[in-house]
Amino acid sequence: IPTFDRKEELISMLSSLNAQIANNWKATIVIDDVQNEQNKKTEEIIESFNNPNFRYIFTGQRFGDWGHTPRQIGKQLSGSDYIVMTGDDNYYAPTLISLINKVIEKDNADFIYWDMVHSHYEYHYFSCHPHINQIDMGAFAFRATMGQQIVLGKTYAADGIFVDDFKYNFPNAKYVKIDKVLFVHN
Repeated sequence: IPTFDRKEELISMLSSLNAQIANNWKATIVIDDVQNEQNKKTEEIIESFNNPNFRYIFTGQRFGDWGHTPRQIGKQLSGSDYIVMTGDDNYYAPTLISLINKVIEKDNADFIYWDMVHSHYEYHYFSCHPHINQIDMGAFAFRATMGQQIVLGKTYAADGIFVDDFKYNFPNAKYVKIDKVLFVHN
């Protein structure tokens, strides 16, 4: 979860993770800046949840590339079997992790995706598909051993490009859709 000076959004995101029914997840919050007095409030917000599943790091500089460099950093630090790259302005249904767990257990999927509501489109329903311009960062999970081999781009459309690169690099990957709205891009 990349973040930079968006404290209210970060509180919503972390609250949605804190409310997950399943507890077998970790969140790496990558603060896109240096550790300084201005960013002390961000640290305090994360620590206020008192949740051992939250950890945070600072990038040591400001990238300002829609969070893509901090996501790449977080992806490489993950250590989890599956990764969801997201943003601090998003939030999830409390059943997200439990539904992902069921798909992993039942289907051993390599790429799991779900539908969303997108605030930039007046909170309209957005049916996601694993193609560029048809999926948003935060609306999919992927097997870490596969996705860590793909470098996340720095352009605005890096999320869709990541998905296309995933498909190109792993043509036999197993894709499973959870046919539910589980994500709000705010």
